[in-house]
Amino acid sequence: MKKYLFIIPLIFVFVSCEKDQIVESDATNQSYIVVNSELNPDKLFAGVTFTKTLPVGSLYDIKAAELKDVKAYLKINGLQVVPLHYVNDGVYKPMYDELIVEAGYTYELFAEWGETIIYSRTKIPFSPEINSVSYNAGGNYLTANVKTNPDEVYGAIWVIGYGSTRATAFPNLSIPGTNVYNINVITSTLPAQYKGNEYNGSRNIAVFSFDKQYTSYFNSANINVPVGNAFTQNGGSIGWNVFGNNVIGMFIGVGKAKIINVN
Repeated sequence: MKKYLFIIPLIFVFVSCEKDQIVESDATNQSYIVVNSELNPDKLFAGVTFTKTLPVGSLYDIKAAELKDVKAYLKINGLQVVPLHYVNDGVYKPMYDELIVEAGYTYELFAEWGETIIYSRTKIPFSPEINSVSYNAGGNYLTANVKTNPDEVYGAIWVIGYGSTRATAFPNLSIPGTNVYNINVITSTLPAQYKGNEYNGSRNIAVFSFDKQYTSYFNSANINVPVGNAFTQNGGSIGWNVFGNNVIGMFIGVGKAKIINVN
């Protein structure tokens, strides 16, 4: 039985860097199309990446994995159609790189590669609006009270100082109920060394908003483990929001608030 590498260059903002993650599947002789795009409100659209899986044992090469002949376009709010064109390394963007992602808008992805039809849809969250923040010294974690918006879920991480030291995972997602207009979002527990008074003024919180579809991905991918391991999962069991025959990946709206000092 062969295993295949799913090289997924997701750029999830809460880790503040781009990483290639490996996902293994036990599917025999099964190849997958991998689709990736993160859409951030009030930012330039960064494009959609289309690649294919490579067999284990192959030296990974983006030139071997990239798909250069995908037909793709976006549809915004069901009205505006934006064709996407190959740029490099499997990335597809509008002809003129001036598309600003709008909070509250719905973006659909339509694509074809050979006989494979690909579809996804996401609603762009607003950047989180934070009402207040606090530090729970007893539990050694940070909390933000956040104004909620429909169809959004929230997560938070702790950040020390200027940001080079930070949590790599959310402990959970905060999911508002019906008629809930504010919600508390907590970080994971800070390491014990950051509890002392010498770190007063250095503890910060970063809050993220997601299209509610992210909940399925978070739960099925066990993303509450360190982010570096979050994609080391069985490819067939993850709640991807990109659909098509033998297609995996995420096309998802993600918002980020400015990092706020807690004490």
